[in-house]
Amino acid sequence: VPAAVLMSIIMKEMFALQNTPPSMMLKWDQENGIHRSKRWRTLRYSYLLLMVLAFCLETFTIFVATQVLTQLATTQRVVVPLETDMNLDVDQQKNIGGFFRMGAKNEEVHQSMIDFLMKNFEFEYATCRFHFMTGLLSFTVATALRVRYALRKYSDLSMSGMCCLLTVASGMLAYSNANAITYGGYTNLLKRQFYLTIEFLRARVRSGPLSIVTVFFSCLTLIYAILGATGPEFAYFEFDEDEKPNRKSRSW
Repeated sequence: VPAAVLMSIIMKEMFALQNTPPSMMLKWDQENGIHRSKRWRTLRYSYLLLMVLAFCLETFTIFVATQVLTQLATTQRVVVPLETDMNLDVDQQKNIGGFFRMGAKNEEVHQSMIDFLMKNFEFEYATCRFHFMTGLLSFTVATALRVRYALRKYSDLSMSGMCCLLTVASGMLAYSNANAITYGGYTNLLKRQFYLTIEFLRARVRSGPLSIVTVFFSCLTLIYAILGATGPEFAYFEFDEDEKPNRKSRSW
């Protein structure tokens, strides 16, 4: 549910900074050169890319979580340890309903739901945790950039709002690392999720081409992200307004 709510917000606000500014801000942008600034355009594009990243991560989280719930709805009941001080005969133990049931000591025992997920759905568990956390952090950082851009006319206030949201992002990450239930923190979760993803794709290479296609598009995503970050194509902002017709005439 939290991932679905976050995804709906991202869908609504993803292209907010790509719209034309209001007339009052547009005049101020032109007077101060904001509309032709490479830095501000980079900020707007960074906001969009972070929102796209957050949308993809939360969408995948919803998909994987839904698949796991479907499998749990059709799986056998999980065995939990039988307390020795409970005076229940065999028939009473079998009649205990619910997803968990009591069993003998020689049966497979899951001490908790986390233990069950780690033993049976570790890839899905690590994927949902990592993707949701990363998507939430991406959304928070993107919102910080949006505040910086929205209040660009008031430099101190925009910096204050941006730093406030970045404080929230770093605070969430610090709290997550300090209270990690499994894997020992965000970095270890990243490493484990990366390893499980590689193993998942390798195990399914022979079952179809989709694993190779997934790796192919993942590599393209990283390559174009690096190329775009190291050499953004903003050269056209160097032309003045009165030079645009000449450039257009040359293209014909």
